[in-house]
Amino acid sequence: MLKKQKKVLKSSRNHVNILGVRLDSTSQARVLALLEDFIVRGQKFSVFTANPELLVMAAKDQNLKEIVNSADLVIPDGIGLKYAAKFLHRTDLNVIPGRKLFLKLLALARKNNWKVFFLGGKGIKNVTAGSVLDENGEPKTAKEAKIQKEVIQKISEIKPDLLFVGFGMPKQEKWIFKNLPRLAVGGAIAVGGTFNYVFGPAKLPPVWMEKGGLEWLWRLLHEPKRVLRILNAVIIFPLKVFWYKFH
Repeated sequence: MLKKQKKVLKSSRNHVNILGVRLDSTSQARVLALLEDFIVRGQKFSVFTANPELLVMAAKDQNLKEIVNSADLVIPDGIGLKYAAKFLHRTDLNVIPGRKLFLKLLALARKNNWKVFFLGGKGIKNVTAGSVLDENGEPKTAKEAKIQKEVIQKISEIKPDLLFVGFGMPKQEKWIFKNLPRLAVGGAIAVGGTFNYVFGPAKLPPVWMEKGGLEWLWRLLHEPKRVLRILNAVIIFPLKVFWYKFH
């Protein structure tokens, strides 16, 4: 029954396909309303925030692409996706910054007295972090498998309405896909590096850079180690979109 409800909900929303990934083109208010409805009805859900870098990864990894497309909501985050939607489909794609959606969800959780659980990230204290996982979202050693088991048990004891997972891409998406069925949660949301920006230590870009689509430059200046990831977003992604359009 729940699978049938999910299909109806997905088919009733507008989607844009970019590099084989289905992105939801909707408003922030609509996203909040949908997730609130899921929780009220007791329907477990998953939400992924997709940026150009994730789409480049998914283009190389069919399993990841299928995992992303299996989510109940795939939120587009990044001005590059908006340009790609115009170029590929001549349509407007509503981009929702992941950090802002995260803060709105926290506000909604406070309003409804929901329980939340933060998993991953470097800026806050956590039960575990993504460093114990490989790129497939699996524990690297027997010791780390034990840690994961304890984490899952802790989550099931708390029974949060919202589980925010910040392991970084693609670990978090694969981890959620594999573990959500056995987690006692309302839903799981992949948040990438949001924890580091909201709770520290990463610095937020100036508003003018964010609005001008130059957040990638801000990250490059402050986190030069991310250069390969940024190249994927600002160079490889546009090239793949161009190739996808004509081939």
